[in-house]
Amino acid sequence: MATIAGGRLNSERRFYMGMALFMIALVFIGFAQSFYMRGLIAISPRPNPTLPPLVMVHGLVFTGWMLLFLTQVGLVGANRRDLHRRLGMIGMAMAVLMVPLMYAVGVGQVARANQPPGITALAWTALPLSGIPAFAILVGLGYRYRRDAQVHKRLMLGAALLMMHPAVGRLPIAPPTPVGMGVLGLLSALCFVPLFIWDRRSMGRIHWASKLGFGLSLGVGIFYTTMLMTGWWDPIAAHLPGI
Repeated sequence: MATIAGGRLNSERRFYMGMALFMIALVFIGFAQSFYMRGLIAISPRPNPTLPPLVMVHGLVFTGWMLLFLTQVGLVGANRRDLHRRLGMIGMAMAVLMVPLMYAVGVGQVARANQPPGITALAWTALPLSGIPAFAILVGLGYRYRRDAQVHKRLMLGAALLMMHPAVGRLPIAPPTPVGMGVLGLLSALCFVPLFIWDRRSMGRIHWASKLGFGLSLGVGIFYTTMLMTGWWDPIAAHLPGI
């Protein structure tokens, strides 16, 4: 029995480590042109305006949060839960900081005009802003359930997967049009499929926290795709503070 339990634990560690590495790779590829390798590569026909300090801070904080996520997974695998809990408070503080940064960068991009061709600057704010409530819900619940390991892990993974929308939206897979963004939004939500498979293998069912993360991610994708295609968001965005 101990051998079986140890095998399941090792499989769980490999799963979360694999997901963390996958997300970091996805973020790097998605933001390579506009941030990480700016000026070195050009893989999509999108404007690439200068980066103001606020955007740089946002990129660095988000990068740090993703690297901390990877570190936290490694600490659990190394049975250093004491250090994991201490660093978890830093991670929560970074997540809280990311919320106003996401908003400020989201509305600030109107002046920068970095939206893809065929999409208005106001409509483009729907992508970053729509993810803020969903991210806050998952991180907030992750903190609430921090003592329930299985719930906490899935909620925090869900929050990280939710943040894949902007990265996937920059991949050179579909044209940067409203329809193309809809396709990429669906692909982003499908990043939850490995979690569903893991749930079925390890528990025989899909955990409610996994369903919640997927539902919120899918809802974000549907919302911003609808706003991009219909123009309903433009008059609302025009009155947002900071526009």
